[in-house]
Amino acid sequence: MDGNNRWSEKNNYTLFETYKQGANNLFNLTNYLFTKKKVDTVSAFAFSVDNQKRSKKIISIINKLLNQFINELLTSKQNDFKIKFFGDISLFSKFLQNQIILLEKKNNKSTKTLNIFLNYGGQEEIIEIINYFKGSKKTITKFQLNNYFKNKYSQPDVLIRSGGFQRISNFILFQIPFTELFFIKKLWPDLNINDLAKIIKKYQTINRKFGG
Repeated sequence: MDGNNRWSEKNNYTLFETYKQGANNLFNLTNYLFTKKKVDTVSAFAFSVDNQKRSKKIISIINKLLNQFINELLTSKQNDFKIKFFGDISLFSKFLQNQIILLEKKNNKSTKTLNIFLNYGGQEEIIEIINYFKGSKKTITKFQLNNYFKNKYSQPDVLIRSGGFQRISNFILFQIPFTELFFIKKLWPDLNINDLAKIIKKYQTINRKFGG
């Protein structure tokens, strides 16, 4: 979900308005994928551990927006999919942490899941697991190791990076060895349904061999 700050400058929107636009876009695109395409899991990298280096103003805006959106989602009947959060949420207020827990309980029987990564880092998660196994003499398989990741789901089929940069930026590093990568020049708030449709069409033409 990259490009919000540049979109704000380009379109003369406040940062709060821009981040709100970006959050609305996430839910619009997620609903499209869940209702129009055969997709059951969407994952969004909303806030990296590395983003903590950003100004207090931006972090304050993100906190404010999270509070607003989570409150709306808790009372809304529009979305029938479940939402899960990954990352160290201790960065946020106790109230917001409790709201996140409540939201994760909503629609928890749904087969559709939106994963939101907040204050998350792929390297940090790998280090945490290494420390867990430190001193163990057991041989650990990739399958067993995957079960210790908080986001222990199957490897994503597609990863889309908006904003024009061609890098992974510390996102789910262990889970994407065979994920198809699509780098889009559009800034996140401008990414739309037509863009997703084109990516899906291209993805369907790929002969995925998984190293074979």
